[in-house]
Amino acid sequence: MNRMPLAERRAQLVEAALRVAAQAGVEAVTIRAVAHEAGVSLGTVHYCFHDKDELLDVMGQSISVEASDQLRAAIAAGAEARLEFPALLRECAPALLAGLKRYRQVRLLLLEIATTGARNTALRPTALTHLEQSTAMARGLLAAVADAAGVSYTVDLDVVARVTTALIDGVELAWLVDEDDDRATEGFLALAGLLASYVRAPSTASE
Repeated sequence: MNRMPLAERRAQLVEAALRVAAQAGVEAVTIRAVAHEAGVSLGTVHYCFHDKDELLDVMGQSISVEASDQLRAAIAAGAEARLEFPALLRECAPALLAGLKRYRQVRLLLLEIATTGARNTALRPTALTHLEQSTAMARGLLAAVADAAGVSYTVDLDVVARVTTALIDGVELAWLVDEDDDRATEGFLALAGLLASYVRAPSTASE
């Protein structure tokens, strides 16, 4: 086995852990499974990570929560076309589905980390970090969409962002199970309708 710097070896093992998780789920990530996937000895994994919990934590922290390119492109195109708020939101529905289909394994892994973190105290900080990242990302996108359409929210934006992430997670989880594109799109469109009810019309936004 070639010797390599500790940081590089840890990164290699985290990548192996991510592959195990993607193939068999978070619960399948064990020291032995990661060692086998990476082609190293158990001792090498134990040298790099104190225990399985540390490995899971570092693995989870390595995943960043980001909006898909499709969603950002849809928002930018809608803003450039000067679409009204409801129409701009509806344009996001197919983009949300496209991003979900493209990053299926990442979304599944993030949802699994969230549910595992509810039971496993070692993963809870990572699950909380992902939740905060998702909410902050949603808040920024919602603010950008409202600004582009010239409207303002009648509900606190932090609440709107949390509701948005919760509903998107629900639609995505259902799609991951049934893979029904039409129902997922309907769900995203329903979210768009709900969000449209949270804003003032442009003519009253500045009153």
